Amino acid sequence: MRKPALLFLLAAVLAASSASAASIRDSLVLERGTFIETVDSGYRSGMYRQSGLLLDDPVGDAFLLRKLDTIPIKLIKSFIYSLPQKEKETLPYKIGKTVPVDVEKLLNKCAEIMRGQFPDIFPEAGQEHKWSKETEGYTLSRLYWHKLGRHIGGFQQDFPAPTFGCSKLFICLTCGWTSRYCVTGQEEALVQRVMSYPDRGVKPHDLFAESYALNKGNLYLTLLTCENILAKMPFRPGRGQDLMQCKLAYIRHDSAEVGDNYGAWYHFFGIALYAFLRSPGHSRFVAETESFGSFFYEGPDPQEDYFNRYGAIFGARLRKMLEDGAWWLRPEGPQDTDYLIPQIIQPL
Repeated sequence: MRKPALLFLLAAVLAASSASAASIRDSLVLERGTFIETVDSGYRSGMYRQSGLLLDDPVGDAFLLRKLDTIPIKLIKSFIYSLPQKEKETLPYKIGKTVPVDVEKLLNKCAEIMRGQFPDIFPEAGQEHKWSKETEGYTLSRLYWHKLGRHIGGFQQDFPAPTFGCSKLFICLTCGWTSRYCVTGQEEALVQRVMSYPDRGVKPHDLFAESYALNKGNLYLTLLTCENILAKMPFRPGRGQDLMQCKLAYIRHDSAEVGDNYGAWYHFFGIALYAFLRSPGHSRFVAETESFGSFFYEGPDPQEDYFNRYGAIFGARLRKMLEDGAWWLRPEGPQDTDYLIPQIIQPL
């Protein structure tokens, strides 16, 4: 049974930005177009995936915003279901508590890779996937009220979720959807290159190097392509046994190689991508907030926390290294690039 419309309206007022009665009335009738028609056509977001690099994508935005409406109830159900499981879960390994990666040495390695590709490839920052001009033309706040009106009228099943002014990339990274709505066009080529390595033979700098070459020095697309092949359907069962996953070196510090290695990889590259585009303070706050949320949702995982934290540091310093030209400064002597810190494995 549907709840009274007033309850939905009250929830919307609390969740979204305030608006006058006149603006709400006006926003419920938006100019028809491909974007709004896609929003109103119903939830079919599972069918949508960009076929290539498309930085301005109003249809994709519409599918994304409709899919976002399904997230709150899924999170609530998943959290409630997971509560009784947390006390019973016993891990078959001991989660490591030591730092697994040296960011400065990894930056040294990335600079070495970039110098090795010059002058054929010159690094650049690149352009971010953003809300399309058509999407911004409607404004996300007006669109929220439009969807709310359709929900109250029974034309939209899902209660609309506000974006709170978040960027398209932030929402996609948070939900694990960059491989659908922020495609680079180099994902399949990168997977093919990864598959040519021996099992456990791909280290983070290898993935960076292959993606950097494919994306011709565009560092935004370089990090995004890595993230897209790592976080493609991140919540599917048995992801750790995928053929591509078997190629990734185990980079966590655990007592056995059965921890969430895939999660370590895509958390690192995901937050590094975000930090490359945002201020160090902002990205560090996002990284710590993500770790805080994971603590309550999945339980403590110091290794994931480290990859969030140091991924943010890596992304911010990679951007600085690009802007001040430090990547081109050749060291006077040998430079340490052995960035994966050895671990002392302790028995359970």
